[in-house]
Amino acid sequence: MLVLLVAAAAQQRVLPFTILLNASLAPLGVRRVSKLVRTGFLDGQILYRVIPGFLVQFGVAADPTVHARWQRGEKRRLKDEPNRMPFRHGTLSFAGAGTDSRTSHLFVALAPNGVRLGRGTPHEATLGHVVSGMETWERVVANYQKSGYKDTGTLQGPLVQRGNAAAAAYPLLDRIRACHMECQ
Repeated sequence: MLVLLVAAAAQQRVLPFTILLNASLAPLGVRRVSKLVRTGFLDGQILYRVIPGFLVQFGVAADPTVHARWQRGEKRRLKDEPNRMPFRHGTLSFAGAGTDSRTSHLFVALAPNGVRLGRGTPHEATLGHVVSGMETWERVVANYQKSGYKDTGTLQGPLVQRGNAAAAAYPLLDRIRACHMECQ
């Protein structure tokens, strides 16, 4: 098992949280997340899709050239793994667009509606759970609601093409400041 420590910057405040990854649940997925963290891919990313009571999504590199390296070719796509544990508030999973489409896009499921994810969707498998700092995710949702932004999920394509510069009109979106792994 691995611990993922991340800090989201909300208006210059650092809000840490810890996710305990479980390789026995989704070994390919956990290996991919570990590699994304080790290479710095997640650092500086915008939490671009926030749906209160459902999920917070991230996974587009701050630099579009870095993101492009992770998206090219079939070898960057992970085979699906069965979901071995029901989703709950704080579950980490890959987002995708159908069978064998997992690459770098991740989300944290939020109650009450996010717990329904992972049922019959091939790319959604539990990778681990937030074990401390769940209030960080609640703060991200509160910041998003206060911002007045509508449907920032449409930012995904522009972020892929232009990196964080594509979100200039959304300065209040939280970001991942930095990540690191610890073996447990």
